Parts: sequence; C-alpha cells; structure tokens
Amino acid sequence: MFSSALLSLALFFASLILPTLSTPSKDRDPNWHPHPLPLPAKVIHQFPAGTWLESLAFRRNGDILTTALSSPEVFLVDHHDAKPVKVVHTFANATSCTGITRLGRDVFYVIAGNFSLSTFEAVPGSWSVYRVDVRHHHPHTTKPKPAEVSWVANFPDAIMLSGITVLNKWKKWLLVSDSSAGVVYRLEIKTGKVVKVLDEPLMKPSSSSFGVGIKGIAVPTDHLFYRRHPVLYFTNTDRNILGLMDIEHNGTPRSLIGVIASIDRPGGFAISIKDRNYVAQTGPDLLGVVDQYSGDFPRFQTVYDTLANGADSQLFGPTDVGFAHVGTDGDPHHKGWNNAYMSTNGGTAQYLTGNITRGGTISVVNRKGYATK
Repeated sequence: MFSSALLSLALFFASLILPTLSTPSKDRDPNWHPHPLPLPAKVIHQFPAGTWLESLAFRRNGDILTTALSSPEVFLVDHHDAKPVKVVHTFANATSCTGITRLGRDVFYVIAGNFSLSTFEAVPGSWSVYRVDVRHHHPHTTKPKPAEVSWVANFPDAIMLSGITVLNKWKKWLLVSDSSAGVVYRLEIKTGKVVKVLDEPLMKPSSSSFGVGIKGIAVPTDHLFYRRHPVLYFTNTDRNILGLMDIEHNGTPRSLIGVIASIDRPGGFAISIKDRNYVAQTGPDLLGVVDQYSGDFPRFQTVYDTLANGADSQLFGPTDVGFAHVGTDGDPHHKGWNNAYMSTNGGTAQYLTGNITRGGTISVVNRKGYATK
C-alpha cells in the first residue's frame, strides 16, 4: 500500500511537470506577441559627438558603468539621469576601453588597450585587463573617494580584446575574447595567469568582412543548476551569428559548438532567464531578441523579434545591452529586470565616412509586457 501511494504521488507531480516540458509556454510561442513591436527606446543620457560607448555593466544600485572605445575612459551614469555623468577612471598608455564585467559587489574588470577609430585598427599586444573597485566611490558627494584601480594582466598575444565574462566567481576566473584572432582566453585573477582555451572556426572573423569575429561572450551564472557543465554563448559580428558551445569548468572545449540563430551584425548581448537572448545589432541599429522556444542543443527552434530600432527610437549603433538587477545578483522579481539598457556609438556609419555628428547614448527599453520571464 505504501508503494502504491508513492506511485500515485509521483504520477500527480508528473502530470504537473510534463506539460511544461512538451508544450512551449506563451513566452516561447513564435506567434505570440503581447505588445506591438518595436518598442520605444528612451535616451537616458546623450554623450558628445564622437563618443563611442562600447560596453556596460551595473552597480548594485542600478547605476551604469560604461566604457568608451573612443577614449580610455570608464563613465558612471545615473540610471535615472538625475545626476551628472562622471569619469570613474582614465587609463594611461591606452586609447580605448572595450569590455567590462562585474565580479562581486561593485568590483569590475575592464579591458583597455590601443585602437584607432579613424583606421579601425588595433595595436596588437597593447591590451590589458584592470580591476576597478567602486565600492567606496561616490562621486556626487562633497569629498568623493576615487575608484581603486589596479592592473591584473597583460595579453601580449592578443590583437583586439573585446568581450569579458565571469567563468567561475569562486575561483575568480574570467573569459576574455579576442575578436580579431577569433580566440578566447581564461584569465585567473588571483595569479594573473592567461591561458588560451578556445580557438574555434565559428569564432574567427570572415576574410571578406570587417575582421571582427567573436564579439560578446557570456556564461550564464545559473548553468550549474540545470547543466553538469557550463556553456558559452557568443556572437560573431562578421559571420552574423549567435552561437553556443559546451565547455569544461576550466573554459576548454567540451563537445558541441553550434549556431543558435543568424543575426545581422550582432555585438554585445544579455541573457534573461529561459535562455532569451537580447542582442545589440550595431550595424542595422536594432535591439533583437532570440527566443529558444523548443528543441535541444544543437538543433534549436528559435524565433527572432526586433524589440527596438533606430528608425522609431533614435537608436543609433547599439553596442551592448544589459539588465540592472537592483539590489540583487539576478533575481528577475526585483526592480530593474524589465528594463533593457543599451550603450550606443551614435551610428557606426558616421565613423566610416568621417562625418561624425552624433555621440553615443545610454538608452533603455522597458520590455514589461513583452517579456517578464
């Protein structure tokens, strides 16, 4: 009788779970659109003409740290734009900053090196990663303390470092992408050790395009709860893809690498829960969404939406996107989850022609109603 009761209980719970596994939910159905698209984008702060913002990350209070490709600076932007923009730090012996990621409470890691926007060429061997600690940095007070900045590691073999993400927060390991070489390095923060861990054909630039291969990278922080091994999401700007790769815990290849979706000129991106990818499309001035609504790796079934575009929202040259998880490390029920914040460069075409009339922005799209999960 006891085993019969257990069997009945198991069948009851299975009846609750199985429909969610076999039937795509509303937010994964490609024919379901709760809001007319595209959604409007709002400019939070407009930077001066010629300012190319490249990447962004968030303090725990929701304020934004953004890097500039046009100068070796990290800016602090109030996410309500109620306070003036401040320069957090200017890196010596560099002309540009690219990727930024947060590891810990208001501690960030930033890529800096030499890159020319007039020639679109980087200086090989000039790239480094720095630690930027803003835990005690409150620039709008009467006697602000400066951010604590320290060098972590040089990358002597790198051509153009671009993306940076956390691989293991306990060991303090990062992954860093080289978009020109099409490789990924593991950076061990405690020792400064740099190891090339990924060198895959899908990460390489296209010989017939701009020479920008793997761009944005991300390892979902909740991967240990649903996978035995981490996975690496990445974009390749030249090849117009969003890809995914199974990796080992040390960042080396595990097995499969594949294309989730084809996307025009993808740059930085952010992953919400349930593997929905919000992708900044720098060339066509779009914020795209790739939704995996069924299927298993590497045979995904996906749907693509244009969440915002330049024609409707003055969204010119989006370079990165992220969510401000205010007061949390990623709980979607906290304030800020509905807002997709973007850094922009003011429009890529103006840098190619030399007729630069706009600056980059920090902009936001409220995606509530489109996607709350």
